[in-house]
Amino acid sequence: MSTFNTISGGAFQDSSGNPLANGYLTIQLSQDGVVNTSTMVCSGYEITVKLDANGNVISSPAQTIWPNDVITPSGTFYTIYAYSANGQLVWGPSYNQILSTPTPFDLGSLTP
Repeated sequence: MSTFNTISGGAFQDSSGNPLANGYLTIQLSQDGVVNTSTMVCSGYEITVKLDANGNVISSPAQTIWPNDVITPSGTFYTIYAYSANGQLVWGPSYNQILSTPTPFDLGSLTP
């Protein structure tokens, strides 16, 4: 049975190279999908992930997401945007797959 993967890290920065302190990410699935033959994953739902003072995904509570490699149909991806603490867009859109391994999945490994 497929399970969520925890997302971590990121070290997101603004255009001056400063950590995106207390900013946030929005993450949205590219299309509706199914996990474990009966669990719907809806593309219309936008996930908000808070960042800490260093621009990393907060660790408590753990931030989890369905990995793209367990979603049917294959080929789904997430659209990710990063925002400053005051809501200014600083990064994105970035189109990436978040996979089952490694776990946790470090968002710092994403290619913009």
